[in-house]
Amino acid sequence: MRPGKRSGEAPTLKARDFLFLCEELAMAALPPGFPPPERRVMWTTLQLYWGRPSVHFELQPMVARGQVELGLHFEGSVEHNDACAAMVAARAPELMAALGPGWELEVWTPSWRRLHRVFLFERLSRPLAGEVAVALGVALIALRPLVLEMQGG
Repeated sequence: MRPGKRSGEAPTLKARDFLFLCEELAMAALPPGFPPPERRVMWTTLQLYWGRPSVHFELQPMVARGQVELGLHFEGSVEHNDACAAMVAARAPELMAALGPGWELEVWTPSWRRLHRVFLFERLSRPLAGEVAVALGVALIALRPLVLEMQGG
């Protein structure tokens, strides 16, 4: 038996493989005609965005912490980030109903803000990728109109 695999278990995925599987599953589940986002990959971080990259969806498995972070990040000027966070806060009840449990709006750094959720894990697996992909797809659909509004169009 290989290390990291118990009898009857699916193999543990490497972080980068997990990241790309989540993306593939989420994109495949989007409705026909849904505008695909632009993408940027930085090793084990995936960013998806329309228009300004400073407002982006981010997916990052963090193996050492045993968590996958999924969020809508605001990483522009502090004024723009605060305005984006205020837009999310103003629509919180409807957004949280659409996104499901576990999401929170956070002042992340002195200038950055994010609406995010965390998935805890013991190992990166295909079933976990499926769960994260569903949440990513739901977030893309639910939040895209707001993201476009944040960018003035």
